[in-house]
Amino acid sequence: MRFQYPAVTAEKGNGKNRSRAIFLTTTAFAVLCGGMEAPAQTARTAEATTESIASAAARVSFDIPAQPLASAVGAFGRQSGLQVTLSSTQAGAIRTNAVIGSFTPAEALTRMLAGTGVRGSVRGTSAVISLGGAQAPDLTITDGSTALEAITVGKSARNAATGAGFQGTPDWVYDTAASVSVVSREAIEKKQPRNAYDLFSGVSGVSVAGAAQNPGVAINVRGLQDQTRVTTTIDGARQNFQQAGHGYTSNVYVDPALVRTVEVEKNAAAGVGSGGSHGGVVGFRTLTADDVLLEGENAGGWVDATTGTNAYEFYGSAALAARTSDDIDIVAALSRKHLGEYAIGKNGTLVGNPGGDKPVFTGSDTTSGLFKAGLDLENDQRIEFGFVGYDASFTTSTALATLQNTNHVRNLTGTLTYTWQPDDPLFDLKGQLWWNQTENRQWRSGRNDYGEFDVKYGLTTYGFNLENTSTAELPAGDLTFHYGTEIFLDRAGADAVNHDAGDADNTWWFTGPNPKGDRWLSSTFASAKYEHEEWLEASVGGRYDYYKIKGSSVIDGGQVQTGTETYCTYQIPNGPCLGWATRPIYSDVIHDIDIDQSGGHFSPEALIAVKPLEGFQVFGKYAEGFRPGTLGEMLLGGSHIGNLMDYAPNANLKPETSQTWEIGLNLKADDLLTGGDSLRFKAAYFDKTVDNYIALGTVSGSPAVGGQSSSYYAYTNLLGDSRLRGVEIEGNYDAGPYYAGGSFTYTKGDFSTTYSDDPWGNATSTGNGTILYVSVAPKYRFTADVGVRFFDDRLNIGARANRVVPSEQLGLFSTTYRAKPFTTFDIYGSWDFNENASLRFAVNNLTDVAYVDPMNSSDFPAPGRTATLSLKVRF
Repeated sequence: MRFQYPAVTAEKGNGKNRSRAIFLTTTAFAVLCGGMEAPAQTARTAEATTESIASAAARVSFDIPAQPLASAVGAFGRQSGLQVTLSSTQAGAIRTNAVIGSFTPAEALTRMLAGTGVRGSVRGTSAVISLGGAQAPDLTITDGSTALEAITVGKSARNAATGAGFQGTPDWVYDTAASVSVVSREAIEKKQPRNAYDLFSGVSGVSVAGAAQNPGVAINVRGLQDQTRVTTTIDGARQNFQQAGHGYTSNVYVDPALVRTVEVEKNAAAGVGSGGSHGGVVGFRTLTADDVLLEGENAGGWVDATTGTNAYEFYGSAALAARTSDDIDIVAALSRKHLGEYAIGKNGTLVGNPGGDKPVFTGSDTTSGLFKAGLDLENDQRIEFGFVGYDASFTTSTALATLQNTNHVRNLTGTLTYTWQPDDPLFDLKGQLWWNQTENRQWRSGRNDYGEFDVKYGLTTYGFNLENTSTAELPAGDLTFHYGTEIFLDRAGADAVNHDAGDADNTWWFTGPNPKGDRWLSSTFASAKYEHEEWLEASVGGRYDYYKIKGSSVIDGGQVQTGTETYCTYQIPNGPCLGWATRPIYSDVIHDIDIDQSGGHFSPEALIAVKPLEGFQVFGKYAEGFRPGTLGEMLLGGSHIGNLMDYAPNANLKPETSQTWEIGLNLKADDLLTGGDSLRFKAAYFDKTVDNYIALGTVSGSPAVGGQSSSYYAYTNLLGDSRLRGVEIEGNYDAGPYYAGGSFTYTKGDFSTTYSDDPWGNATSTGNGTILYVSVAPKYRFTADVGVRFFDDRLNIGARANRVVPSEQLGLFSTTYRAKPFTTFDIYGSWDFNENASLRFAVNNLTDVAYVDPMNSSDFPAPGRTATLSLKVRF
């Protein structure tokens, strides 16, 4: 059985350094803005040492009864604020001593282990308990003691990959006074995901669009989606790619086989990732060397292969990692996936049977890979280079199989990360240079009224993040300052080539809605947090965002008369003309519109959290958000394919702003019903008001000076407030041999339906146009998961139920199909032959239900029953 206990208090530095904290904070911030580099924090594995158990850490009140070692180590971890990982089945009959009173963690550990034959040491912010064995040669073990594996104890870190419960959520989530969810590596492997869409089925507050034809996903957090409302990153690098089309526009391409964890922060925060967005931050963290290597090994890898039914043909990955004596670690991984066209469920009736029994073009071929190399330097510094690549081929179309678009998407992400974590409370420095390029090369077959086209959609983003944390110890608590900046540049555009001379003027069908231009944004943030005796936490902060958008757009300005011509009204066959008349000559008017817009906004936030009881925390937060328009919104131009409707840019588009109130609670309890069991629970209620929500609608007027008034599709600001409210709950109980957990989401969106018919200011009427599309999250999402473990956790069997109730859709597309509530069931399991080999199975949509996910197109009902089998071998 495995237990993990995270820190509830930060480690203390020495008093001499802390006394300088407030005085030097301003200096530290100036250094940051001057260009030092740093990344997302990376934890390093602590090594066993031979030094005695002694430290200058602050004293903590301990109350640990004499008990078996397995439960004693858990109690020590909870009360000291250190994290403990222990395999209790190997602890034998060792019993520890009672520890009651106020001690440093090192002193308490010494008393607890005295006379047991077990040795431990505390060094700085980490410690090691060693029970013998080949992996701990440096610690002296008393003769006759039970020889067991080393137990590492260290500060809880946000890079923890897994924890207890059905989702494997690490414990730091339940220590954080914020709405945060984590999908662990353990949960990813249990789900046997078809693609990234399946990763979020148990995450409260999150819905996903995608997974039918296009393997990219659009993530909806608390009802907000698309156009960078939600920041999505891979290893800290933003994934800002947008492609205009029916329905959603965001597409994030990531392979679950390479993902270590997914972290979801659902409220705006003064930190890296929140600049220019107000729908939260979704961070995909990819594999590290520690995820690949077996414990105690310096080289190794794995091979993982999956096959299944319902066109789940093959999904395999291989990974290699090594760690050298020169503090260099390297990891490389490769993944290959081939999916065919799936069949929908057979149980239930779909109104109008959208998409047919086997929707067309739901297959794809994907190849992904990553490479990372890290170097640990002296003075607690680390440099890491990372590269992640994704290459997918797939076809998109409606149910008409003869009209198709073949797509080749390539997503490349590079990162260069630096961290400096000295034993000095003034510095916990992190910085990153990053780059992302996403391209879709698309071939479009000819239609009845136009020919073939080759189109390339692309967006390249360059970014830089820098942040630092400084801590000062005050007589009545700790004061922590977090501050930094992030800057990124989006460079977007599209190119089209026609294969029919008659379509030479129609390339703007593709380049107009996906315009060329630059959008850059900088965000400078700072916050101050005060913590008092573990029961009170209060913080204030904010960020200032500044943006600039520059580009050009082309629009159809209608036709103007350029002259007249004389023509024959009656012609005698093979004879003279008996009548003449004149008629006007018209020419198309094309307007080139340049946009150069900039602006800034300050978004404050404040939080307070209290712990009235041990393990119980209540928090409240107020945060404002800011999102300027994207290139696709402000520079929209050209015409709908087939010249069905013209598009127009809107230079007067106002940025979205929001105000969010949130209350929540965290609950942690251990040893409730049996020794070593755990209960974890997190809940929140939010109320978000969005001003100037941007939506695509029908408008009339003239976007060009001197142009004719006409009708267009354009992005415009909704008038009045749009309001989003909801409840989010996640929790689990884990007793070792069995566990149970689940999540619940309630989301209510009240979007304004009125806007200016003429966004260019030539009309005052409102409400006469039509909103084309607004992403609306389901009203209810519920997941329940239960499981049992046998044979010392070698056999794991679980079952999951999912219930979804759609909301009323908003916009023109809502009239095409109304999704119905649905319930699905899954089963899963795994058998560990040994630490080197395991077999996994899953059956998703066990009862073969026919349904349409409300976040997806009605042309593509979800897959029916799908069974998969995986074999993973580690070496």
